[in-house]
Amino acid sequence: MSDADYRLGTEPFTEERRTAVLDRLEEHLERHRARMLGYQVNLSLDGHADLGRFLRHHINNAGDPFVDGSFTLHSRWLERAVLDHYARLWHAPMPEDPTRPRNDDAWGYVLSMGSTEGNLYALWNARDYLDGNALVRDEISGEASCRTTYVRARHPDDNPNAYSPVAFFSQETHYSHIKAMRVLDIPTFYDLGGSLYPGQCPIDLSGTGMRTYNGWPLGGVPTTGGDEGPGTVDIDALVPLVEFFAAKGHPVLVNFNVGSVFKGAYDDVATACARLRPVFEAYGLVDRTVRFDPDDPERTSVRNGYWVHVDGALGGAYAPYLEKARDAGLVESAPPVFDFRIPEVSSIVTSGHKYPGAPVPTGIYLSRAGSKLRPPSDPAVVSSPDSTFAGSRSGFASLAMWNHLARFGEEEQVRQAAESLHVAEYTAGRLRELSALLRERGEPWAEDGIEVGHGDHALSVWFQQPRAGITAKYTLACVPLSRDGQRHDYSHVYVMPHVTRDLIDELLTDLARPGAFDRTAEEGAVRPPLPGQG
Repeated sequence: MSDADYRLGTEPFTEERRTAVLDRLEEHLERHRARMLGYQVNLSLDGHADLGRFLRHHINNAGDPFVDGSFTLHSRWLERAVLDHYARLWHAPMPEDPTRPRNDDAWGYVLSMGSTEGNLYALWNARDYLDGNALVRDEISGEASCRTTYVRARHPDDNPNAYSPVAFFSQETHYSHIKAMRVLDIPTFYDLGGSLYPGQCPIDLSGTGMRTYNGWPLGGVPTTGGDEGPGTVDIDALVPLVEFFAAKGHPVLVNFNVGSVFKGAYDDVATACARLRPVFEAYGLVDRTVRFDPDDPERTSVRNGYWVHVDGALGGAYAPYLEKARDAGLVESAPPVFDFRIPEVSSIVTSGHKYPGAPVPTGIYLSRAGSKLRPPSDPAVVSSPDSTFAGSRSGFASLAMWNHLARFGEEEQVRQAAESLHVAEYTAGRLRELSALLRERGEPWAEDGIEVGHGDHALSVWFQQPRAGITAKYTLACVPLSRDGQRHDYSHVYVMPHVTRDLIDELLTDLARPGAFDRTAEEGAVRPPLPGQG
């Protein structure tokens, strides 16, 4: 199958040709769906088959999900039900009166993209909150509300950095954060540190193998154990980094991961925030006075000088059920608390097409209503505030999310999360048995085993990358990691609800065949160095 099969011309396809091309696409999807192991998408989608009748309808949730506008072809009732579900799951109250929410009430929307959209919106909200722009709760002069120029608030005379936020995130953080920071012009701690404070990094990077920029760790805050560790942020490194910039007067934007992209790691958000709390207090980042109105600098409001965002693209949807599974005795322990029970947490996102499962990319964004950014415009044409990132938003995404949650009650969700974790642990155990077998056989390129990794409560299991035929057959994601200064290529299995022990056994049978890890014919015996090492 190639692009030529689908190329459109000036004449329409015949019905037979159009049907044949679509049949080939369906065959391709069915073939790869059967053994999809390497990416965090749930392919248990049969329950969505009856939603096809809605494809004859245009469903557009333009505007604020809590304000019904003049456009009638929407699914806002379902969207609000989905948001209410996740607000309860993440311990945030929904507003009794959506037009007058309290500061700690939840506000959010169902995303038309995945968590990349949610991360971008969260960082946009964080930037405007931290740099002194007006929030939706602030009354501002009439001219300021319709300006398109990005203007920071007027800083106090004794602190030129008061409205210049700095972003912190670990080296395991998803690449969408870098993209969002570039779009929003938010500096990272290593960009700002390397350019303004060369050689002054407050943490010791010796022995980490990390690339640096004037002594600052490129790519993010170190994780515990480096590339060989479980992938959780090193809190002992994060705290002094944040304190360094807080002492310079900067507000701070901190991102945590709940189910990181490769290792499925859970940052300990509660412990990290408890460690950061005294730093926020010591440097005036709690309840600081902000001059938010560019046309009236004497007008002020009170808000914090920090924003804590949780990227739960994967884990945000199932970690709460693992907590309930632990309480029910179905699993021995659960991931750390990450949600709005932690007072510093400002926003959370999760992807609907990952763990819950949806036939289209989607997700959930929730934040505290009192921190909501002011929409740049108020379009009369749809009569609903332009308070989301997108203009038109997929009403079908809300329908798919609602349909999934309506089909599975809490008891089934808890059971499913526990079973996914058990299958992940089974996968790690079987791979470790295979690693010992390969060592005994002295298998070329695997004579030292296949270096199996599996973090606590993670649905990801990683191991030495096998040859291309196997990675293609099971759609395994492949990532280079550093060990002892050398590049080593890894693949991982993500145990989503559609993954069974039988499918894992099939993979293990292929991995146990002689030559399964011999990639010399594919790329040569000498592995290239990691970027920056040669």
